Amino acid sequence: MNLVETNIGLLNELGKNKAFLIPLFLKSNVSENNLDTTSNYPVELVASLMLMKVTNLSRFGDDIWDYNEDVINPARSVVGAKLRMNFVQYSNIPPYVMTEMKCLFHYVLMAPASFTKDQGSKKSAKKSLKPNTVIAQFEGGLRYLNFVFKRLNKHGVEFIQDRYRSVTDIMDADFRKAAQLFTYRVDDQIHQFLKYLSHPFAARVLGEQMKVDFTTLQWPEQNPKKRKERLVFENDVFEQNVYHSTQKIVGFLLSLEEEVQDKVALSHYEYLSKNKRNTFDFTKDIFNDYVLIRLLTKGYSDEFISQFCDFSKDYLNPNGKLKFNEEIRKIAKAKYGIEHFDDLRKEVNEVYYACAYIIGQFSGMRPSESAEVKISSCLVVDNGFDVICSNVKKNKLENLKLFDDKWVAIPIMKDALRAALLISQLKNNDYLFSNVDTVNPDAKSKNMAPGGIANFFNNYFSIIYGEEKAKEIKFNAYMLRHTLAYQLHRAELGLPFISFQLKHVVDVVGKYTSFGSTSGTTLGYGEIAERITQDKAHNREIRHLAEVERIKSLMDPNGTYVGPKAKEHKARITAVFRGYIAAGYTPEEVFDAMAEQGMAVINVGGGFCFGGVEDFDESLPCIGSLRCNPIRCSNAIVSQIHAPKWREIVITNRALLKKEGYEDRQDQLLSTIREAEEVLRWLGEEIIL
Repeated sequence: MNLVETNIGLLNELGKNKAFLIPLFLKSNVSENNLDTTSNYPVELVASLMLMKVTNLSRFGDDIWDYNEDVINPARSVVGAKLRMNFVQYSNIPPYVMTEMKCLFHYVLMAPASFTKDQGSKKSAKKSLKPNTVIAQFEGGLRYLNFVFKRLNKHGVEFIQDRYRSVTDIMDADFRKAAQLFTYRVDDQIHQFLKYLSHPFAARVLGEQMKVDFTTLQWPEQNPKKRKERLVFENDVFEQNVYHSTQKIVGFLLSLEEEVQDKVALSHYEYLSKNKRNTFDFTKDIFNDYVLIRLLTKGYSDEFISQFCDFSKDYLNPNGKLKFNEEIRKIAKAKYGIEHFDDLRKEVNEVYYACAYIIGQFSGMRPSESAEVKISSCLVVDNGFDVICSNVKKNKLENLKLFDDKWVAIPIMKDALRAALLISQLKNNDYLFSNVDTVNPDAKSKNMAPGGIANFFNNYFSIIYGEEKAKEIKFNAYMLRHTLAYQLHRAELGLPFISFQLKHVVDVVGKYTSFGSTSGTTLGYGEIAERITQDKAHNREIRHLAEVERIKSLMDPNGTYVGPKAKEHKARITAVFRGYIAAGYTPEEVFDAMAEQGMAVINVGGGFCFGGVEDFDESLPCIGSLRCNPIRCSNAIVSQIHAPKWREIVITNRALLKKEGYEDRQDQLLSTIREAEEVLRWLGEEIIL
């Protein structure tokens, strides 16, 4: 019999001998130190229970159960207090009831499948639960149970402890009254605890099943603080983030003579870099020497530094050893015309921020997963496809789920990983999300807790937009994940791609998920978005945002439209909205209602078609794409929603102007560029961000 079976057997004895055990707990707290084990079986049972090992660091009789040595490679977000269950803080709960709760807690962790399989449900039970998950559930549940007894204890502690000897003795009315007056937040953690408590399997430790229907408890109205952060990036912010990050990564790799995987980004680089200035322009030699200086400054040995850098003769003493740090800095300043080394630091940090942004944005990782990624080992090959997974889990690749434990790597993400790997040398830290400083030689590399990721990106957005506008973004760590889902929902609804990298995501995910599929079907945009969010409520909210955007793009009476029939179109929708406003509705309520009703809009790529059967002209059939703009077609209406598409046309065709093999198409390319720029001017949009 193994340890789990032994412990479960001991817990089962608790319910069977409940009547004999309760008297032992009435007068004083029980521990292994105050039991007379020479007495009868109930006393021996309690002694065995108190001495039972529940974790590598704790026994059942301890007030605090510590799981920090039981969880292998715990995420930074849960290390420490979140892996400790503190039972002593719930002082109103009687000793035997707390013993029942400790037994239930231990049982749930040892046999989760018994508690997570609902009767009549087709869903499979969970085979394992993380200690921090169960700890959070019991913290919420015991807070409520403590409140129940706090109210009851007003009638006298000794009287209540004699009257309510077990949790099953608490009356239905007591639970209900306490629920109505409960002043703490009521969330999923409490509800899950109550599910455990009322589950038929809990009777094994409680001696009988609870007779309370906890699902019908009436709680105070929950008024959570209104979300300060936006759910997703605004489209123009997303577009600017992606373009800026792409330009920084590609430029950095080119300056270090590294190969760029994203050939589309490479072809756009010259135009994306127009009017942009780096804090410092690196070369391969300068970066090599900067890595040397960063490591030497922290006190690393010559032998260690030589793993990452070539040593210039200028930096060596006659004995072949590196000169002192300050002397090397002076030589490097004169050699490369460096005014301040802080300029190099700022440029490196900005490139690194860009790398982390691109990987986070196009993977859709949760913050907790992002924090675990190690740059040098996260990229692996799965059935011929490059995927990113956490360092801890990569050895179980076949068991990992897409968008949960592993993520497809598109070309720009691989470029970002390469650039981040180069920069990680001067930090001596392999974690993608980590402090930008160089680690001390005697210190251990640490990753960043999920909570720190928001500050990490806020620093980046302050560089791109300035501090004031960065604050307006109201960034939170889940915004990257939700924005990716949002952009895919937009694509499914026919709205144009804002970034060509989104096409890469869809293409690669489609090929990856169809590999080995007997049906040969691939995931649609919306299905990919659902997999990314993995939360039905959030997914509905995100999709609704996309639907409202689609409606607004053609039905907003305050919108900007260009084209011969733009005035007619705007007059129609203004009249419609005037009626709704007079009836007391706000414009947002009207858009919401339209989205909920599934209002369809015909989108032909670069604009919307306003044409009908009565003005059909067979001499100029509508083929969408470039022709669907007010310069080409009298039926076309273009709104600001299409600006990214027209900007992409400008960028793509400008890149082709200087490309070999396109010499005979210069007139067509220039014509297309002028046409796209004219559409953007009509919309009042910038030609390039």
